[in-house]
Amino acid sequence: MMEEGSGGGRSNYNRMNDAKNERRVGLIYDQRMCKHRTPYGDDHPEKPDRITVIWNKLELAGIPQRCVILNAKEAKDEYICAVHSKNYVNLIRNISSKEYSKRNRIASKLNSIYLNEGSSESAYLAAGSVIEVAEKVAKGELNSAFAIVRPPGHHAEYDEAMGFCLFNNIAIAASFLLDQRPELGINKILIVDWDVHHGNGTQKTFWSDPRVLFFSVHRHEFGRFYPANFDGFYTMVGEGPGAGYNINVPWENGRCGDADYLAVWDHVLVPVAKEFNPDIILVSAGFDAAVGDPLGGCRLTPHGYSVLLKKLMDFAQGRIVLALEGGYNLDSLANSALACMEVLLEDKPISELSEAYPFESTWRVIQAVRQMLSAYWPTLADKLPTKLTDQKAPPHMLLSSSESDDEDDDASIIISKDLVLAIEDVVEPILNLKIEDYHGNEVKSKFFCF
Repeated sequence: MMEEGSGGGRSNYNRMNDAKNERRVGLIYDQRMCKHRTPYGDDHPEKPDRITVIWNKLELAGIPQRCVILNAKEAKDEYICAVHSKNYVNLIRNISSKEYSKRNRIASKLNSIYLNEGSSESAYLAAGSVIEVAEKVAKGELNSAFAIVRPPGHHAEYDEAMGFCLFNNIAIAASFLLDQRPELGINKILIVDWDVHHGNGTQKTFWSDPRVLFFSVHRHEFGRFYPANFDGFYTMVGEGPGAGYNINVPWENGRCGDADYLAVWDHVLVPVAKEFNPDIILVSAGFDAAVGDPLGGCRLTPHGYSVLLKKLMDFAQGRIVLALEGGYNLDSLANSALACMEVLLEDKPISELSEAYPFESTWRVIQAVRQMLSAYWPTLADKLPTKLTDQKAPPHMLLSSSESDDEDDDASIIISKDLVLAIEDVVEPILNLKIEDYHGNEVKSKFFCF
């Protein structure tokens, strides 16, 4: 294992690296981020065990010995304030020193948030760790890196914590590279959010910024799945100079697996990434779309994650940073993280996925996304051939947002085109209402049928 700043270790690592033809991969893990926990000691999906099981799994596989181990550092307020308001940053900085009862009152007013005496330090370390690895990858000191951090960040908005997230770690790192380190030549960043929930906070941060292409594939259920709004719908493409640089792929329901995600990569993300040509890729690496996750209800396998990541390595000279987001089945979380680390380390081919086809609903969503974005990305203008879209899995069961992958299928209903059309009939008048965008400007959201 090479630790940061150990000259002899660096030389030994390089010799080992040359011998094994491995890439130079950074890794950050710090037990201080385990101090953020529920104030009453209650069990909670977003718990300290999430990062310890990943680290333990990687250690058993000998991964840290093959990596550059970096030290976690707290982010500076000036970097965090590029994404969050000064008042909000002050709140998070001081929250752990507040009286127990006052801290709990603040948490009770927030959406899916708990706070304790360790929350401030953990939040600062999480944001700072992602900045640290992103800067080293951008400098070329590392080929890629994985920041095993918590609390997660992609739901955190300008002045509000939500969805287990305090600071938006990935957005802070992206802003840091673009605005604080212009000499590194990072002018275009692709953010890929494969967490099962929509990255609403990241989307809002870069809503009008053409330097960042934000891509999120997530379970949506027409606004019923968390964060339960239409921010994650495919019609939300950005505005002004950022129009077309915000891509949402909203699953209609759960059970989506490797074949569904691979189809989205092949027919949406990869073509656009080729056109965009990013300088670096930041991944909001939530693993709650994995098989068995109690909150996600999707079916991505560790091998599926490895294939998705391998396809991303064809861009930006393989300069990729993974930052942990969600993932609440500890076994699936650890196995998926290990699969991704093996991809980052070993520049070798990965076997294609087994014979499986996407669901019919997946093809509907993909075609709707392509239609919506074709005005901005000509590569998406061509209609997918019927021969391709006819290759589909049998209809799957529609899970409600409260159901997991393990619950009784008999309580579910079959999704159909008629059901989708019925939902559209209800949703369309709402989406055609005049609404305000993130900046208070009046806009009209047009709904495109599947």
